[in-house]
Amino acid sequence: MIEQYIAKSIDCSCGRTHRSRVETIEIKENVIEHELVDFLKSKGYKKLTVVCDKNTYRVAAGKVCRVLEQNQISFKLHMYQEDSVLPNEHFIGNLAMGMALDSDLILAVGSGTINDICRYVSAVACKPYCIVGTAPSMDGYISGGSALIYNNLKLTFETHTPIAVFLDPEILAHAPKDMIASGVGDLLGKINCLTDWRLSKIVNNEWHCDFISDIVDAAIQKVVTNSDNIAAGQNEAIADLVEALLLSGVCMDFAGNSRPASGCEHHMSHFLEMRYLLEGREAVFHGTKVGIGTVIALRAYEYVAKLNPDFDKIKKLPRKSFEEWEKEIRLAFLGASDEIVDLEKKSGKNSAKRLEARLAATEANWSGIKALADQTVKSKVVYDILKQLDAPTKPHEIGVPKEMARQAILYAKEIRDRYTVLQLLWDLGELERFADLIIDEYYS
Repeated sequence: MIEQYIAKSIDCSCGRTHRSRVETIEIKENVIEHELVDFLKSKGYKKLTVVCDKNTYRVAAGKVCRVLEQNQISFKLHMYQEDSVLPNEHFIGNLAMGMALDSDLILAVGSGTINDICRYVSAVACKPYCIVGTAPSMDGYISGGSALIYNNLKLTFETHTPIAVFLDPEILAHAPKDMIASGVGDLLGKINCLTDWRLSKIVNNEWHCDFISDIVDAAIQKVVTNSDNIAAGQNEAIADLVEALLLSGVCMDFAGNSRPASGCEHHMSHFLEMRYLLEGREAVFHGTKVGIGTVIALRAYEYVAKLNPDFDKIKKLPRKSFEEWEKEIRLAFLGASDEIVDLEKKSGKNSAKRLEARLAATEANWSGIKALADQTVKSKVVYDILKQLDAPTKPHEIGVPKEMARQAILYAKEIRDRYTVLQLLWDLGELERFADLIIDEYYS
């Protein structure tokens, strides 16, 4: 399915030409011994920097190194020795200083973090890179952006896509079950992000592409209908999961940003990731947090579907001053708050002017908004699939304290200037009431 979308241009009815810059995607058994070697030889790469950590060396990078040696392809191994690798300044700098300067290709062996680091460093160094994936844990294998931690804030840096991705279903199926569940959580998050995107089209007239949305919808359905076999760890089902995740990445490439794959469920995940980092807590898989955020976000749409707002009253609601807002932000974001405050100063997304325009559009289109909220997938569907995979479904199950969970719902919308259901609830004066409802239920 994915082959029809890569390495070609598609003139779309949305008015744009979509192109995925990835040249090759191979999902086959023994892909390291065959397709990877054939690709490297066909391209004439003679000196590689192979990047991994201790875990991915054991899973796949050791085999990669042996295969490269057998085929007389020169390489330098850069293996992180730390038990936990983060996509931050330290680990990026470590690779930048440790890679072979005369490398003609960076070969990442791993999943989310390793790939984000390699994608960024390769872009800065103006070198191509490709990937041997080790787990179906996230959708970022072929994204053109790197999700990195900079000055304690989780940001997406536009970089470049890999030229090729190589995935062995046998390796993926033997990934830890929580990493597989993380991939499912990340993919299920697209249910909400597509709804957020459609919502922004209604309220802000944001560009939206049905062609891209349909691809992501098909990827979601592939996972939803195959969740039993994914939970059982069947190779073919895991291959379907990773292809669905890759399709999500292709769609980000088509759109030129992460809009088709990231909504407020990701913003809540990013908030928790930043707080965990700042407080020295043990990291939790990205897709695990996204799955939890997706249940909350879909609950938000169920909440919206039941509203009958009085817009005259809403327009007269008292709103916090910038100074009051900033005080709350500094309590919620701690050492990352400067970046959040600066974003609001630049975007003014909470300003009276932008609020007035959004409320006018919301009132004029309320019937369409309510229909969208009523028709989206119900939170129980996602909840049940996550439970089937023994994945967490609520913040306290990954150790999130009550107040931090409440802050995630209230302030996740401040991480991006991107319209989502959380911004809608804030505009309507309902966000605090919704947050209290969820927190009281989850932590009672």
